[in-house]
Amino acid sequence: MNTLVRFLKRFHFVLLFLLLEGIALTLLVQNNRYQARQVRHFYNEVTGFIFGEYSSLTEYFSLRRTNLELSAENARLRSQITQSYQINDRKLFFVNDTTYRLQYEYIQAKIIKNSTTKRNNYLMVNKGANHGIEAGMAVISPNGVVGVVKVVSTNFSSILSLLHSDSRLSAKLKRGNFSGSIHWNGKSSGIAQMTVEQQHADVQIGDTIITSGYSLDFPEGIFIGTVSAIRTKPGDNFPVLDVKLSTNFNTLEHVYVVRNLAKDELKTLLQQHLNDE
Repeated sequence: MNTLVRFLKRFHFVLLFLLLEGIALTLLVQNNRYQARQVRHFYNEVTGFIFGEYSSLTEYFSLRRTNLELSAENARLRSQITQSYQINDRKLFFVNDTTYRLQYEYIQAKIIKNSTTKRNNYLMVNKGANHGIEAGMAVISPNGVVGVVKVVSTNFSSILSLLHSDSRLSAKLKRGNFSGSIHWNGKSSGIAQMTVEQQHADVQIGDTIITSGYSLDFPEGIFIGTVSAIRTKPGDNFPVLDVKLSTNFNTLEHVYVVRNLAKDELKTLLQQHLNDE
């Protein structure tokens, strides 16, 4: 105790100066948007570097599970290439087909920080503006939806997890095409909720839930999960579904950030539509 008292007596001017500096910086950031952006950018870079170094130390112990996930994904991708389809017609035609054009690009990234037990959860990945990532981009895993990019610095990005109170995702049932919105009630990290927008919708336990394609960020058909429970609020015919998420957020290590190459064009058309209403 005497040592602490002597320390405080000796350095009380320095401690008072640091306290006043902290208060001044806090007021500066809270009342100036530019300084606030710079502080968030600096914080994102510093924390990203620290968590990146820590993640490198623990990565070795999960290589086996990662390899299994990558192998499963490669198997699904190989099933979609031309060589995997059987040719029934003996006559072959080679056509320079320009019907299809690339709309989505995928940027691979590694998770260096992840939370699942809070009411508002975030992830951080080791890719940022230098790698083409921008705020608002969709984030998916080999197994399904993860979230949306929230804040981007030079080399790192913060992701608003699907396990967040502000997260909203346009979805639909694969069978029947009934649409709705996915949200999270803050309880189980493996279960989200979906409010179906159609009354008396034909929904069954085990039905597959996928992205609707109505969002400018998420491609249509990305796996979200399966229906595990069906409820109806008293006096309301709109069903509320419990959705068992396909993505295991507790073991998540690698994700893909999705770039919609047609987003600017679609936003322009949407704005013109809104202006005409």
